[in-house]
Amino acid sequence: DSGISQNSLAIISQGRVDQILNSRPEERRIIFEEAAGVLHFKEQKEIAQNELVKTNDNLIRINDIVKELEKRIEPLHEQSSLAKEYKFQKKQLDQKLKTLLAFEIETLNKKRKQIQSKADKNQVLLERLDSEFADSQEAVASKKEEYQLLNEKREQTQNELLKITNQVSKSNADLQISEQSKQYDEATKNEYQTQLEDLEVQIKTLTAELARFDEEKDNLTASQSKLKEKRNDLVAQLHEDPNELDQKLEEMRNSYIQLLQDQTTNNNQLVYLKAELKKATNDQSSQDSAVTKQYEEANKQLAKLKETGQKLNTQKNEAESQLTSLKKRHADLEEQITTLRQLVNNERNDLQKINARYEALSSIQKRHEGYYLGVRSVLNHVDNYPGVIGVIGELLTFSSNLEAAITTALGSGVQNLLTDTRISARNAINQLKHAHAGRATFLPLDGLRQHSIPSSTVTILKSFDGFKGIASELVESKTDVDITAAINYLLGSVIVVDNIDTALAISKRVNRYRIVTLEGDVISPGGSMTGGMRNQQNNSPLQTITEINKLEEQIAKIKKQFTSDNHGLQDLLEDELALQKEIDKHNEQIQNLSQKLNEAAISYQNEEKEVKRLADANALFDIKSKERVQSIKKLEQDIELAENKRESLTLDGKKQENAIAELRTRIKNFSVLNKEVQAKISELDPEIAVFSNKLENLLAQQEDKSLQLQNSKDQLQNLTKKLAALGQDRELSLKKRKDLRGQLESLSEQKEDLQKTLQNISSKLGQVNAQINQLDQIASRNYDLRKDAAVEQEEFSVKLAKLNTEIDQRLETLSTDYSMTYEAAINQADVENTEKIRNELKKSVKLHRMSIADIGPVNLDSIEEYDEVKERYDFLSGQQDDLLKAREDLKNSMTELDDEVKTRFSETFTKVADGFTKIFPVVFGGGNAKLVLTDPDDMLKTGVEIIAQPPGKKLQHLSLLSGGERALTAITLLFAMLQINPVPFCVLDEVEAALDDANVTRFAQFLQKYDMHTQFIVITHRRGTMQQADQLYGVVMQESGVSQVLSVSLKEIKDEVN
Repeated sequence: DSGISQNSLAIISQGRVDQILNSRPEERRIIFEEAAGVLHFKEQKEIAQNELVKTNDNLIRINDIVKELEKRIEPLHEQSSLAKEYKFQKKQLDQKLKTLLAFEIETLNKKRKQIQSKADKNQVLLERLDSEFADSQEAVASKKEEYQLLNEKREQTQNELLKITNQVSKSNADLQISEQSKQYDEATKNEYQTQLEDLEVQIKTLTAELARFDEEKDNLTASQSKLKEKRNDLVAQLHEDPNELDQKLEEMRNSYIQLLQDQTTNNNQLVYLKAELKKATNDQSSQDSAVTKQYEEANKQLAKLKETGQKLNTQKNEAESQLTSLKKRHADLEEQITTLRQLVNNERNDLQKINARYEALSSIQKRHEGYYLGVRSVLNHVDNYPGVIGVIGELLTFSSNLEAAITTALGSGVQNLLTDTRISARNAINQLKHAHAGRATFLPLDGLRQHSIPSSTVTILKSFDGFKGIASELVESKTDVDITAAINYLLGSVIVVDNIDTALAISKRVNRYRIVTLEGDVISPGGSMTGGMRNQQNNSPLQTITEINKLEEQIAKIKKQFTSDNHGLQDLLEDELALQKEIDKHNEQIQNLSQKLNEAAISYQNEEKEVKRLADANALFDIKSKERVQSIKKLEQDIELAENKRESLTLDGKKQENAIAELRTRIKNFSVLNKEVQAKISELDPEIAVFSNKLENLLAQQEDKSLQLQNSKDQLQNLTKKLAALGQDRELSLKKRKDLRGQLESLSEQKEDLQKTLQNISSKLGQVNAQINQLDQIASRNYDLRKDAAVEQEEFSVKLAKLNTEIDQRLETLSTDYSMTYEAAINQADVENTEKIRNELKKSVKLHRMSIADIGPVNLDSIEEYDEVKERYDFLSGQQDDLLKAREDLKNSMTELDDEVKTRFSETFTKVADGFTKIFPVVFGGGNAKLVLTDPDDMLKTGVEIIAQPPGKKLQHLSLLSGGERALTAITLLFAMLQINPVPFCVLDEVEAALDDANVTRFAQFLQKYDMHTQFIVITHRRGTMQQADQLYGVVMQESGVSQVLSVSLKEIKDEVN
């Protein structure tokens, strides 16, 4: 220690002098302590005191800590024991569980490989079935096309066949008409021949009758002549006299009788003529009426048949037109059915594929696959977790176009479980721990801090075209519970925009919030950007739900469309069936109409011939009618003559009666004629009259028969001409029939060929239809097989997904819980992977878990905490003892320091006081001064008071002296201290600045007295001081920035001068 320090006497500055002058007595003590050399003792004491305070404080703290540790160490000891047991069980569990997980992963990998192999084979089968189904569909389409072509060919053939059939029917009808015409001609010919024969017979009969009439007339005439001769002979036998009168009377009587006979004959003839007239008139009227009626009815029937034929032809044309329209509609309908059937098949395929995917995803969702183990454990047993509302991924709904944005915005938050309170979340966490069912993040609604974006910022965001909204406002809750807090917590500060360009533009204006695009690109508040192609294979739960919702919409849409199209197809098939029935009905109708038309044509031709025949008959009847008219006229003339004759005979009869009466009166008295003669004459007269009457009748009949004979000859001549014309018509009809038969034979051959062709086409159609049905069955079977394969493939996918999930869970467990890879775990296994080993491991794992469960909740940190607390307790206990010992040591050392300071301070003060008292008169040139302790009883704290009496002044305190006196007094005190404790050198820095010139001189002279013991280096501007110095040093600046030190030895100059 050089003794030079900030408070030592080696460096005395003007400030030090001011310190002595201006300090309080207690502060002035420090100067004396420095002089006594006890400052470092004091510093040591202060250090010791500080250490003692620290030690006491430390003791207090250590005592508190030790007491606290004493309270903790026993429970920690128990917890540490349980924790050590738990760690032992856990270590065993982890070791066996790692092995079990590795073995299970290996087993699951093998299963996955097997299922993947099956799935690959099934996929190959599915592709093959797809190909076969497509081939069968193509074959069905090809066969249907072939069927369509054959059907069109069949329709064409049917049309041709129908046409040929119509032609055949027409030819048959023509032939039938011709045959009927032939038959009619034959009948007409036969009728003509019959009529001709009848006429010939009639002519022969009439000729025979005329001959018989001639013979009978001759016989009658001869008989009449004989009877007349006989009567004349009888009359001649009578007497003349009286008998002349009698004879005259008889003559008159005979004449009268003859008159009567003539009258009777005339009456008979009149009756006969009237009867003939009536008969002729009736025959004429009846025949005229019958023929006319038949002819008119035949004409009416002919017109009716013509009208019927026209109607039938019109109906046939309309039916054919309708048939053509129906066939066109049928073709259009078949095209629509083919198109709609293909559409329905496609929709059925799409629906089955989507259903398979939907069922697979629904199965995944029901099993809550895709969620973390802890989340899945809660969701699968949600009733065991009171207060759990659900998982975020299943509680939110939003538009499908926002799926990527919301999924990205939520991130792992989609797996967060929502609870009503923190207590429910805590209980659920404890249950997961107790059940070792994994970890999960819970969002208690009563403890979430909601995020939001200020309205001013939203106003700025709305100015961008691509801004879609705040994510929390774009989603809705699917539950009745108000989960707004959770939505705002997760999505309240997320901005959704359309694309990355809009996101970049917004981030330049607003960079405090996360920005997510509709494609899932992200710009974070710090400026980082995340984006690229999203993995569509590993769907998040939210993606799964979104896809399920999309699939439900697609299924509903396709089902609705499929139902509509299928109903439309059924309606079209029903329409097609009804249309086919209508077509068949029209075909049948056309055939019936054709047949009816042919029958009508035949009937028309027959009726036409009948009309012609009736016309001929009517012409013949006209001829006969004319003959009958003439006969009637003749009969009427004969009747008129007969009536005239009857009148004449009546008059003659009356005259005869009168004459006979007169004659009788005259011969009344005449003799009776000979009765025998009279009797014979009476007998002969009637006979003669009868013969006369017969003869007249015979003549009349002979005349009538002659007329009939002439008419019959005329009719015979007409019939002969008609037969000749009929023969010519027959030859023409024969040729026509021959042509018709040839045409019919040709048409029949064509019809037979067309029927064979139609039969072949129908057979082919049947074969093609059978092939179509077979191909449909094959396609249906392939479809069913494909459906089964697709379902099986989906099952494989589900199984693979489940296995992948199980493997991922185990890998995640290895990675998360043990920070190990599967390879490392399998390499650490010291046993073989067999089912027996796995079962034993499962049992061991179960036993360890039961042991851990029996241990209950443990504080694993308690082991280390106990060791730390124990170590700290032991350490602090030792420290406590050390501090107590150190405190005693410090107290002892402080006492020793106080004693040393007291001793040294007292000694130094006494010496300084004596030196000060002695030096003061020297420095001042008189007067006296002393140093006084303010508290002599407390040497550790007492202050030092300076009392001085300069020459000519009273004794007074330093503070009452003038400035120069005070400064010099202080300098004197410093020199007194230097006298007691000299230093090798002393630097004085303008300490005399406050002295007047006289005192400066005294000061400088006083320094020279002490330069033998201490070398003084004085920094001064006072001349008097510099004059007393041995060596002067000065610094001058001869030019700017350049200084120079100058030194002058005044002692050498004095020596040279002396």
